[in-house]
Amino acid sequence: MIREEYLTAAGAYFERLMLAVQDLPDDRLLLPLLNDTVSPRDLFADLNTRAEKTIRALELLYQGIDPEEEQPHVETKLQEPKRVLSNFRIAHSTVIAALERISDSRFGENGDLPEWMLHNYLTPLEEAVPKLEAWSKDLKSRGQAGPTGLPVIQ
Repeated sequence: MIREEYLTAAGAYFERLMLAVQDLPDDRLLLPLLNDTVSPRDLFADLNTRAEKTIRALELLYQGIDPEEEQPHVETKLQEPKRVLSNFRIAHSTVIAALERISDSRFGENGDLPEWMLHNYLTPLEEAVPKLEAWSKDLKSRGQAGPTGLPVIQ
């Protein structure tokens, strides 16, 4: 996958994730996803950690250091849903900006991005989309997406 494909895919997945939680009250982000014990807050916290690790790895790559040889460490802590979403938005934007700044010569011969970039961030981002969209759709269909918990009129 080349940079432009990665940027396009990451942007599309990010938009779909944000759309799924748009206008939902914070307390709904603590409810478990369908058929899971993980909440949307937990999912976004994991994606944020992955984005931060990708940022650190891109910084190493920018410096000419192989990120696979020097594993970046990122400390995580559980926060309120609003803070987690905010941190994820910032981290995602930073991944995109960092990726745009790195010259093609730092990547593979054909401009292909390293596999770790796909597995570390893009693939988990892609996998999160259907989970969060299904959860959001279910929540809305049961009338539990409004700020009062009353049915949402559409």
